[in-house]
Amino acid sequence: MATWYGPLIDLSEAASHIDHFVQLLVFVHRCTPVQYKLSKGGEVIRTDIQVGDDTRPFFSVTLWKKEIQSMVVSGEVVLLQNVKITRFRDLIEAKTVEWSSLLRLIHPYECLISKGVADLITNCRVGMVAKEKLRKVIEWVQRSRSIFQIVEAPGNQKMQLPRNWKVPEQEKLRQHLSLSEVLSLSQSCKAITNACIGEMFLPITWRSIGESENETMFISRRLYSVGENNVAEDLICTGCKLCGSPLDSVNGRLKSKQSSISFFCEKSADHSHVVSFIYRPFKLYVWDESEHLPLLVKNSAAEQLFGNINAERVYSSYREQSYNRNSDIKRVKKEGNENTSAISYPKVVLKDFVDNCWLEDACKSHESRSLQHNKNINFFLIWFILLKMLLLQGKNSPLKFEIAVNASIDAENGRFEMVSVSIPCFNNI
Repeated sequence: MATWYGPLIDLSEAASHIDHFVQLLVFVHRCTPVQYKLSKGGEVIRTDIQVGDDTRPFFSVTLWKKEIQSMVVSGEVVLLQNVKITRFRDLIEAKTVEWSSLLRLIHPYECLISKGVADLITNCRVGMVAKEKLRKVIEWVQRSRSIFQIVEAPGNQKMQLPRNWKVPEQEKLRQHLSLSEVLSLSQSCKAITNACIGEMFLPITWRSIGESENETMFISRRLYSVGENNVAEDLICTGCKLCGSPLDSVNGRLKSKQSSISFFCEKSADHSHVVSFIYRPFKLYVWDESEHLPLLVKNSAAEQLFGNINAERVYSSYREQSYNRNSDIKRVKKEGNENTSAISYPKVVLKDFVDNCWLEDACKSHESRSLQHNKNINFFLIWFILLKMLLLQGKNSPLKFEIAVNASIDAENGRFEMVSVSIPCFNNI
């Protein structure tokens, strides 16, 4: 057994061990593997798991070690050794580090609910303290097993939740699908689904970063950092506003023939790129009760997601803020994990945000008048707050996504691309 760098604790005591190493003996409810393949070689893997014990039914653990990720399975009781307790916003969670390891104590799930407590404990080679904790966890699971609905069935196939609608098979636009049904689509089409936003991932391939910086590609982790936050610099670049392709350019031309970007724009009538500031393509991880799904989001779809605030407005405002360290954006960074709703902003800013960002450009006759008015709006600050609100994981209602499914490619390369997003309307019958 690996050397312990901290005590074996109950999950209810996690808040008392922030930034310390501990041991966790827990039942694994659910595993969500999040895997990204980068074009310049290598890969970043993160697996989020929900665990529980007799003192706290649900607790989040982030697995960054590839060896541990390949071992953990839903429905097992495991001993997580040398994990670190951290605080992310108002959430207490645990994460693996270089010295972390995992010991599988009881598997599979069928064994856990069919055998007696004494038989299960006898076969586990752990110390007396760990055995006592194991007994409590087993008894808790056996008492509560009826509430554990999402565990992996034999053959690593997840149990499907029942649906109360019929899926139209002949229509090209498939509506009211769950994410598990979208994942199973074998033909190219468009689908509409309701899902919650879980994470936003930006693969940084245009500059070199160390292994310790891999976490910065998960945008939610950067929004509440205490230091300098340059998320706008990474997320915004020069590119084609029509097809959303970034352009590594010198005087408007591609830098080299090795670039993966096409010389021709597939969405332009004359096949020419329309160069402007754009949002870089990123992955938006969404989830519902049945599954999680990576959505490729390009510039036009990103503008919809960000309240119709285009990248040029955000970057222009951000660049202006960089010359004034006493501006509003410095106050946002300094306040860190505080709730953005507690920050006081001039009413005219929020009013202009509604007037100029969320409404369609139906009144183009007033364009010249609003152009001067927009100069007083801090678009970067509004965009930054909106980004924080979108990534309040587990606290937002589902959004309605229209997804283009390209059956010829895999999920990591953009099989599922976000076309549009809106707030769903639910009719009370």
